[in-house]
Amino acid sequence: TIGNVLQVQTGASFKKEDAGNKGVRILRGGNIVAGTYVFKEDDIFISQDLVSEGILLRRNDLITPAVTSIENVGKIARIKEDHHMISAGGFVFILRPFLQDDVLSQYLCYLIKSPVIIERIKAITKKSGSAFYNIGKERLIKIHIPIPPYKEMCRIVAILKDLIKSIEG
Repeated sequence: TIGNVLQVQTGASFKKEDAGNKGVRILRGGNIVAGTYVFKEDDIFISQDLVSEGILLRRNDLITPAVTSIENVGKIARIKEDHHMISAGGFVFILRPFLQDDVLSQYLCYLIKSPVIIERIKAITKKSGSAFYNIGKERLIKIHIPIPPYKEMCRIVAILKDLIKSIEG
């Protein structure tokens, strides 16, 4: 299951009045674009003392919206380096592999944005308001996912990287 491979936690929760323009940068769903994350001019910053060290983003973490529109289920980004002043917001999941390994992290990123897993995630979402869906940590960690032997995982990641590179030109 996802919960056997990944620690699932939500990002920083804070009040609107705590937001500013310095401190720890908070990534939200809009920062996740095309499998990576981008910084935006309207990013929120909060005081470092409001963010526990355990939710600062680390290499191989994955971030994905916890509350989102149905078409954005499966939107995910892989963190490629440790960040001491960046976290995710309270409506974003931080998925941290129990085994810190680049190949595993890349495989899980590809897997979670695959149509099969997206459909599994959609099946466990609960409607929250008129346009948003709440994925729910307790339901997410119970989703079964395929984990092949390590050599096969390496082969899958290499093939997908080459395929994506050829598509992107």
